[in-house]
Amino acid sequence: MVFVLNTRLSQNLKETLISASGCLLGVLMSITVCCITLLFLSNLQTIFIKLVNLFGIIYLFIMGIKHLKYKSKQINHDNSSEYKTRENFFINGFFIAISNPKTLLFIISFFPQFINPNSSILSQYSILIFTFVVCEFSWMLIYIWGGEKIKVLIKKPKFFYLFNKIIGTFFILFSISLISLSLT
Repeated sequence: MVFVLNTRLSQNLKETLISASGCLLGVLMSITVCCITLLFLSNLQTIFIKLVNLFGIIYLFIMGIKHLKYKSKQINHDNSSEYKTRENFFINGFFIAISNPKTLLFIISFFPQFINPNSSILSQYSILIFTFVVCEFSWMLIYIWGGEKIKVLIKKPKFFYLFNKIIGTFFILFSISLISLSLT
């Protein structure tokens, strides 16, 4: 998401849409592989899934703390184009998405909460993947079309500082709610 926002702040709409398409394909592939892995592992040991889930929750909490302690006062929005061609925008977006461990950890910590082992697990994961991709796409569109409008705000150190505090607090509260759900 930050990549899409950065691209929007430094490039035109077409390059940003191409970058977002690469990101979306990468996210789709990542979560599909992650869900297939979870499907396979859920047949092996439920304790393993609970441990992986706990690891994801701890990671979310740590990410929240990092955002709360983040020192930078502004986002990087360099106007130089390091990608040059449209294919490079797509490829770069794709590789950024598939190499992002946060997406995988989010899926591992979040998706198992919604799986009913007594129903078709494959169809449940398919619905979760579809829902996640639609949400991801929607947020990318918001970042793309809103990026130009909030460019002035993001340059203000106070806004960026507050933005990080809000995101950090959200991650911490989300991890606490996940841990409380897993204890019930």
